[in-house]
Amino acid sequence: MTKRTAISKRLRFEVFKRDSFKCQYCGRSAPDVILQVDHIVPVSEGGDNDMLNLITSCQSCNLGKSNIELNDDSAVIKRKNQADELQERREQMQMMIEWQMGLSEIEEMVVNEIEEFWYRLAPGYKFNEYGKNKLRSYIRKFELSEIISAMKDSASQYLKYSVDEEGNVKITSDSWNEAINKISGIIITKRKEKSDPNIKEIYYIRGILNNRLNYFNDRGYFTIVNKALNNGADIKDIKQIALDCINWTDFQVQINGLCKGDDDG
Repeated sequence: MTKRTAISKRLRFEVFKRDSFKCQYCGRSAPDVILQVDHIVPVSEGGDNDMLNLITSCQSCNLGKSNIELNDDSAVIKRKNQADELQERREQMQMMIEWQMGLSEIEEMVVNEIEEFWYRLAPGYKFNEYGKNKLRSYIRKFELSEIISAMKDSASQYLKYSVDEEGNVKITSDSWNEAINKISGIIITKRKEKSDPNIKEIYYIRGILNNRLNYFNDRGYFTIVNKALNNGADIKDIKQIALDCINWTDFQVQINGLCKGDDDG
């Protein structure tokens, strides 16, 4: 005789879900009736707690089950199909978990590769966990080729060096961190260049103004420059104005003059 073991709460829940919280004998469902999990093949006859041998039954049907028979094989077939579907879902879930784990492993391999690539460009420092998370965010948002190219550009543009008392040349920590933080912006700018060939010059002119003027309105700059370009202004003229203007107001007036000039023409 098979020894009776208690049906766990989790297993009961799975059986209820499989049977849509309905008594498989009378069709009534919770909360109208109290549901129980019953054995199709009684434990006394060798039945066990396998999902295929468990069925949702209301309390009334379970108490009087000796006098109740399933009408035909349809209920059994249904339970078998539902059990097969449940098993398929479990297997698919397991496959998804394994797939995600595989992706995580691949991601870590890529992180290690670009980390080593950056160390060759900018030796002297190591990524902490925050820095590695930044690399992971780059991998999820950008193509690997974009990251590599942007790393080269960022290293050449933003890394600064200092010489210690012994004459050793070393990259400054501030510039090392800045170069890392600039990578995503470089990639985004390069993407924009494909649809707007002026974007690189627009950012270059912005840098000129930011370095030359005591006051510079970053948001206002993009607004008036894009307006001027949309009205047919030449990017070269805008650059020259940026080099010659005496202050932010002067720059605005001259750029607006370009727009008016085009309108008048």
